[in-house]
Order: sequence, then C-alpha cells, then structure tokens
Amino acid sequence: MKTITESAREIELAAETEILIIGGGPAGIAAATAAARCGGRVMLLEKYGFLGGMGTAAMVTNFCGLHASINGSIQQIVRGVADDILERLDKLDGLREPHPVKATGGGHDVAAQAYDTSAYKMATDDLLLS
Repeated sequence: MKTITESAREIELAAETEILIIGGGPAGIAAATAAARCGGRVMLLEKYGFLGGMGTAAMVTNFCGLHASINGSIQQIVRGVADDILERLDKLDGLREPHPVKATGGGHDVAAQAYDTSAYKMATDDLLLS
C-alpha cells in the first residue's frame, strides 16, 4: 500500500465541541436536536447553506414513512423530533395533509405528506436554534 508522509504542523482550531454532527439532513437534525436536549454542546456541519438534506437540496418534497394507513385511517406513526418539525411547518403553512400511497409488492400501505421546501428550511433552522 502506498502512503504519504506529512510533516508535523500546528493547525488553528476554528471551534471546539462535545458532539459533532456531520450532515444536516433529517437524521442529522434529529441527532443534533436530541443531543442538545440532553445538554450536550453540539455543532452541526452541513455542506450546503441550509438544512434538510435531499428534501431541500434535491426538492424531494414529501415525507414518506411518518404516517401509515391503519384500518383505512391515516395515522402518524413516527413521533419525537418529527412532531417538532411538523408543528413548525404547519405554523408556517408549509405542510399538506398526508395522502395514501399504494405499496408495491404486497406491502402495507403508507402515506406521504407534502411540504414546502422553503418552509422546511425555516422550520428546521428554528428547531435547531431553539
């Protein structure tokens, strides 16, 4: 295996933190929120200038999997940080009602919920800064 040797050098630190979260998509948002609520000093690094991952960067404008069709009724099945985001989106008028999506291959029916990407960015900013 080839290697590269680097000389020892001093590098100025930009910041110090207890918990570093890499990526501001849904998992990073949830991890940073949970860590901060537990009292950790949290830093989140995101390569784009906004949060939301592919939901905002690639305009994938539906949450799929937060709701399911149970006995013909659409019910929210994922809670926690998802509740915080959905509540903020709703206050910004950036959230549609969940709608059923037929599962392929004989699986259970799920529901998708469309959202406005600009509202999602604002809602997640607000969540992480609160």
